[in-house]
Amino acid sequence: MKSVIVVGAGLAGLAAARRLSQFGMQVAILEARDRIGGRVHTLRSPQFPIPIELGAEFVHRRPRELWDIIRSENLTAGSLEGDDWCSQDLVLRKCNDFWPRWEQVARHIKQGKSYPDRSFNEFINELKIDAETRQTAVEFVEGFNAARSELISLQYVADSQGSDRISADSQFRVFAGLDRVVQALSEFDRNLVEVHLGTNVREIEWKDGRVRVDEFVADRAIVTLPLGVLQADIVRFIPELPEKKAAALELIMGHVVKVVFCFHSQFWEERGLTGASFIHARGEEIPTWWTTRPIAAPILVGWAGGPPAEALAFKSEAYILNAAIRSLSHALKISPRGLEARIRAAAVVDWQTDPFSRGAYSYIPVGAITAPMRLAEPVANTLFFAGEATNSEGNSATMHGAIATGYRAAEELLGGQRRRAA
Repeated sequence: MKSVIVVGAGLAGLAAARRLSQFGMQVAILEARDRIGGRVHTLRSPQFPIPIELGAEFVHRRPRELWDIIRSENLTAGSLEGDDWCSQDLVLRKCNDFWPRWEQVARHIKQGKSYPDRSFNEFINELKIDAETRQTAVEFVEGFNAARSELISLQYVADSQGSDRISADSQFRVFAGLDRVVQALSEFDRNLVEVHLGTNVREIEWKDGRVRVDEFVADRAIVTLPLGVLQADIVRFIPELPEKKAAALELIMGHVVKVVFCFHSQFWEERGLTGASFIHARGEEIPTWWTTRPIAAPILVGWAGGPPAEALAFKSEAYILNAAIRSLSHALKISPRGLEARIRAAAVVDWQTDPFSRGAYSYIPVGAITAPMRLAEPVANTLFFAGEATNSEGNSATMHGAIATGYRAAEELLGGQRRRAA
């Protein structure tokens, strides 16, 4: 029986192992964390009335890779339909023109020329649009992609967002928690698949038809290490893979800092923000907040992506909490002390400090549009590569994109196996 090592038990690794086990292959999954799921991390705590997502939170649009699981597991997913509120210069107002402004720019992206490649910042500054729409677009692209607008590739934005309508009502929340999706992906034959948690891979030695990963040996391996780990060069390949290293260094690992506040009540509703979905706190240290709609819960989630997250990265938890309190109190026009008194529980995650991800998710800078494809190429029909950063179909930085790469790597491995047997 042919054997495979899968390095990493995130969505890509689980998807690959599941597909391989369906074809009767013996699989060993090696995961450094003490849990599966990778950058999907659902917190279940008596301090919070509902499951809290410390990592990925939303299902973007209706990708088959996720919706097949949602339907097969009888999970309920609801859209984030609701009102947008904007806060700037001590003025808080309803701003349901936020998404239409972005859609206006997205139409320009779709209709315009993205070749030769250039930065989104260069593109947006050439458009004949009003200053408010320009600023909205820059803030959205930087926050959504955890990117810098002067670095992110316009081709990448066009592939991933420009041609599709991304708005609050095209994003969905899985009510039972995303760990249910993780569990569904891990429902494989345990006689075929072994999961080794707390196994921090240091070395991958390979030759044609044989792989040794520390003390584990197999015929093939699928490597799903996050981009930040590949870039840090903390896992040694023997022989080295200079082409992979070069492709990884062309990409950028985006920064995200996330704060979750659970309050004693939904006090913002009492202050007139009824039906709020997003709160855009322009200029604040944590500039984006959202509610748990369509679930009614006394919870607000703060999100800093891109430059705002870079400013908070590697700061202490107390520092980030204070920044969150300042940002939200300014946005809601309430004193920091009054806001703090309403907090029942809080959770903070700085994905840059996670040694097993070293960032949130990848994005493509100008001139690197082929890097994910090169990162994904198999080596000697022995090493295969998956993970969101290897997705070259415009779905990197997403859960469904990661799952798709796991399936793709498994099919590449199985295809090579069939060719050898023929």
